[in-house]
Amino acid sequence: MGRHITVFLWLLPLFSVIIKNMLEKNAEKTYFDAHFHYFYSKNFGIPANYYGCSCAHSQEEWLVQLESAQNNVILSYGIHPQSCGYSDLRLNADFLEGLLQEKKLSAIGEAGFDYFTQEFIGHQNEQESAWNIQLELALKYKMPLVVHCRKANHKLFEYSNQLKKLPSVLFHSFMGPPVEAKSLLNRGINGFFSFGKQIMNNNKKVIACVKELPVQNLLLETDAPFQFLKDEKFTEPAEIKKVYNSVIELRNENTDDFFKQMETNYKQLFLL
Repeated sequence: MGRHITVFLWLLPLFSVIIKNMLEKNAEKTYFDAHFHYFYSKNFGIPANYYGCSCAHSQEEWLVQLESAQNNVILSYGIHPQSCGYSDLRLNADFLEGLLQEKKLSAIGEAGFDYFTQEFIGHQNEQESAWNIQLELALKYKMPLVVHCRKANHKLFEYSNQLKKLPSVLFHSFMGPPVEAKSLLNRGINGFFSFGKQIMNNNKKVIACVKELPVQNLLLETDAPFQFLKDEKFTEPAEIKKVYNSVIELRNENTDDFFKQMETNYKQLFLL
């Protein structure tokens, strides 16, 4: 009997390690969503193991977004390029600066350019004005900037000298080829590029970026409830899990290392 007890005590540390490894392996992972919209996706709920940055683009959206201001959701506010020409630029700019003065934001944005339709192109001047206001505020308050850019990546290069002075920049749902993303990084911008469910939609540029960009400059997003696949009507915040799984498979990453890197990138981007 004494010999059995001795053997048991000798094996006990080994059993402890095995049990600990099993628990860690089966533990729920923590997901980091670089970009979503609480105002439009609040009815879906926020998963317990989820951290995300929610963007608002009007005072109404901001007031509702405050409901999500918990430890796991950080807040951004910006003048979206698609709203330029349809909203009071000065009023929104003053509201944005008020939030910055009160230190209620983790980032400014979405800000940027959208030349996807002729209607949006018709408001180029208004988009430029809104962009310059937000860029100046980001420089003044040393804030991360969340960038929305469609069919206008040349504008990013025009402003690269100012962008590299910011603490960090998120190129949300980046739609350019890897050579453009790498060129922005080579210009000294502390840039992160986030991707969502386009990865599952056979978007060749997105897939190439996800494969080729350094993992240190990569982030994932849902853009919930937007950015959904064909035959879908919306995307929920919880679907960040699908994005993670797709990217891990695409890049053939070690799962644990990849999750740790996404957490590091998220915290570096938003200065957490």
